[in-house]
Formats: sequence, C-alpha cells, structure tokens
Amino acid sequence: MKQMTCAQMGGPATCNTMISGNTAEEMVKNGMDHINQAHPEMAADIKKMTPEETTKWMADFQKKFDAAPAM
Repeated sequence: MKQMTCAQMGGPATCNTMISGNTAEEMVKNGMDHINQAHPEMAADIKKMTPEETTKWMADFQKKFDAAPAM
C-alpha cells in the first residue's frame, strides 16, 4: 500500500488529507472520492477533462505512485 496527500496527487496545495491505495488506480479512485466531497469545484473541472488529458494525467500520476514509498 502507498499513501500520498491530496496536494501531492494534484489537489489544492493546502490539502494534506492522506489518500492511500494498493495500486495507482485504487489511489485515484480514493482520491476522487475525497475530491468529490471536499473539493467539488475541482471535481467539476476534472469531469471536463478530455480522454487525452485524462490519459496524460494518469501516466504522470503513475510515475508519482511508482516513486512513492510503500507503507
């Protein structure tokens, strides 16, 4: 399992809520659950992303996830 803050995942710079997951996909799902509840304006922007933007974001996030230490 790995853990990152909301801010480390690309959320607001001041959000230190910890998000965890066993895979990058699980962490993104858990992060989106948090974003939807805590940062609805950001969730709305994410939903407007094109498939290409989403693919690029996920590829960039996968690198961050891979670099994060396991818990």
